[in-house]
Amino acid sequence: MGNLSKLVVLNIRNNNISGTIPPSFADLATVTVFNIRRNSVHGQIPPWLGNLTALKDLNMGGNMMSGDVPPALSKLIKLQFLSLALNNLQGLIPPILFNMSSLELLNFGSNQLSGSLPQDIGSILPNLKRLNLFYNKMEGQIPASLSNTSSLEFINLHGNKFWGRIPSNIGQNGCLTAFEVGNNELQATESRDWDFLSSLANCSNLFVVDLQLNNLSGILPNSIGNLSQKLETLQVGGNQISGHIPSDIGKLSNLRKLFLFRNRYHGEIPLSLGNMSQLNKLILSDNNLEGSIPATFGNLTELISLDLSFNLLSGKIPEEVISISSLAVFLNLSNNLLDGPISPHVGQLANLAIIDFSCNKLSGAIPNTLGTCAELQFLHLQGNILHGKIPKELMALRGLEELDLSNNNLSGPVPEFLESFQLLKNLNLSFNHLSGPVPYKGIFSNPSAVSLTSNGMLCGGPVFFHFPACPYPAHDKLARHKLLHILVFTVVGAFILLCVSIATRCYIKKSRGGARQGQTNIPELFQRMSYAELLLWKIWLAVEASAVYIKGLLVLVQI
Repeated sequence: MGNLSKLVVLNIRNNNISGTIPPSFADLATVTVFNIRRNSVHGQIPPWLGNLTALKDLNMGGNMMSGDVPPALSKLIKLQFLSLALNNLQGLIPPILFNMSSLELLNFGSNQLSGSLPQDIGSILPNLKRLNLFYNKMEGQIPASLSNTSSLEFINLHGNKFWGRIPSNIGQNGCLTAFEVGNNELQATESRDWDFLSSLANCSNLFVVDLQLNNLSGILPNSIGNLSQKLETLQVGGNQISGHIPSDIGKLSNLRKLFLFRNRYHGEIPLSLGNMSQLNKLILSDNNLEGSIPATFGNLTELISLDLSFNLLSGKIPEEVISISSLAVFLNLSNNLLDGPISPHVGQLANLAIIDFSCNKLSGAIPNTLGTCAELQFLHLQGNILHGKIPKELMALRGLEELDLSNNNLSGPVPEFLESFQLLKNLNLSFNHLSGPVPYKGIFSNPSAVSLTSNGMLCGGPVFFHFPACPYPAHDKLARHKLLHILVFTVVGAFILLCVSIATRCYIKKSRGGARQGQTNIPELFQRMSYAELLLWKIWLAVEASAVYIKGLLVLVQI
């Protein structure tokens, strides 16, 4: 290919090409596009690439390249797009690369590169539109000069070690569509440290703000509600933010993802969150939120995931929430103070994969309607005060992988249908009041997958459970089947004997009635019987005895 002296575009992306970059490519002096992304090319980036000075687009992302980024790439003075993302590159990003003033895209994401951004990056890269350095080992402060790049649209620094305050003027150019700085060590302690939100409010096309997993503290200001109406993702979870969730956040009516988990919010959940009719993921877990779950959540008809776990929420689970039929991934209300029964409307969650209501104060019976949640994979109801039997309707949940009903007041037998659940990996029914025989097959044959401890009236089952033997055969399914077989044969035989005896009695009555009319002396009758007649009377007595035996068997089977 090195002989193609007039080649302008080399685009071999999205293939299964392996090996290293051939040295003959160094002769492609006229190439302007060099795109080998999403292959399996390995080895180091050859420094001679810096000699292909006609290059405008160099994309080597999504390969297996290793080693350092060669400083020689800085000689590509016409380069506009540079992507080395999704490789195994390491070491410092050569500072000289930031002098490539023609760059519009700089994408080094998902490598192991280190170093810091020059504080004057906004001046030396005036044409920069997209800056992607996510998941590296970069550190230092986010340069305030980034706001000087009049065309900057996309900043993704997620997953590094940037520290300090977020520049207050970061969005003053008004062009940002994405600002992703989550999973760093950024700080906010005073109210002025949140001024960057007012700056981002200038960006009318902003659709992603990612601030999660930092060291941001203080109170989230009401100005959060002034962000773009096009905003779809707001991630502020995993910080140290306190105070109330601002009610103005409900103004972001087109938001699809709202993550506020693992902070220090307290007070009630704002009713205004119910105005976000486009939400599909709402995560408010691990806070100190109080009061009841807003019934306005019933307006969130696009919701697929709701997590309110590990808070101090109380009261009943609103029927409006438990009836959100769009829920398809998880509904997690665990570790709160919720009480009352589980509404039968839970059966409307036909597409839901995970239900976790554990560690609350829920009471009443497990709703039979749970059996209509056919897509359930994980059902956690442990740590409540539920009572009654485990509903037989749960036998329809063939996709269950985990079932935890432990630490309740459940009674009745261990359901035999659980033997046939082939996908079930963990079953915990411990600390209840279950009784009767323990099944042998399926998951019950795996001691590490089942917990039945502290159920004082269980018997039988595999020996590793150490339950006592069941006191009578009826508790042994095999013995019960044998008993039923005996019963069937006995009944059939008795029926035949009964027919014979009836015919015999009719015959005796007819024959004796005609020959000895008027004689009713019983001893005399037997004195004059033939041997055949006496045999028929013995058969009749045997039938009577069989009837008594059958009655005894029926009583035994019913025990």
